[in-house]
Amino acid sequence: MANTILAVDNLDNDLGHFFDFCRQNLQDFFVNINIVPKLLNGHNLNDLSVQLTTAPLGKFVFAAYSHGDKEMLIKANAPYVSTVVNNNCFNNSFFYTFSCNSGHVLGSTLVQNGCLCYIGYNRVIAIWSTYIGPFMECANHGLIQFYSGHKTSSVLVKMNEKYNSEIDDVYKMDFFIASILRENRDALVMWGNDIDITDVS
Repeated sequence: MANTILAVDNLDNDLGHFFDFCRQNLQDFFVNINIVPKLLNGHNLNDLSVQLTTAPLGKFVFAAYSHGDKEMLIKANAPYVSTVVNNNCFNNSFFYTFSCNSGHVLGSTLVQNGCLCYIGYNRVIAIWSTYIGPFMECANHGLIQFYSGHKTSSVLVKMNEKYNSEIDDVYKMDFFIASILRENRDALVMWGNDIDITDVS
C-alpha cells in the first residue's frame, strides 16, 4: 500500500476539532487496510516538516486538512505548502485536501511540478458543527474511495454522489445546512492525471 502522510491542523481555534474528527475517522479506516500514516499535526506541521517527511519517499499520498488560500495551505497564518516554499516536494504523489481555495492555483501548480493528481476545492468551503457528521463523511469520502481502488476520475464522481446523498438527507431537516454542503460540492476540482492507488504504491 501507499506511503501516506496526514497533515492535520488539529490546534486551529475555529476548525481544529473538525480536522481532528476527520483524522480519527481516516485512521479507523486505515487500521482495516493495514496502513499506518505519518501524522503531521498542529505541533509539527510546517513547511520544513513537510519537506523532510516527503523527501525520502518515491511515491506517496498526501492528505491535508487545514485552512487554505489560492496559493497555499496554512497553519497559524503560515504556509506549510505553497506555490513558493515547497511546491516541488510532491513528485509522484496523490494530493488530497479539505481546505478552502487551494484548488484555484495551488493544485495546478503542484501538478505542474510533478504531483500526479490533486483533488480539493477551488472556493471557500465551510462546515456546520451541529451537522458535523455529514461534513466529515463528505470530506473523507474521496480519499477512502481512492484507497478502495477507484481511479481519481471516479473518485470525483463518487464524491459528488456522496455530497448529493447527504444534501438530500439534510435538506429534509435544514435547507440552510444542505445549501452549505451544496456549495462545498460545487467547489470540488481535480487537476492532473487519472490515477489509482497502484500509481503511488
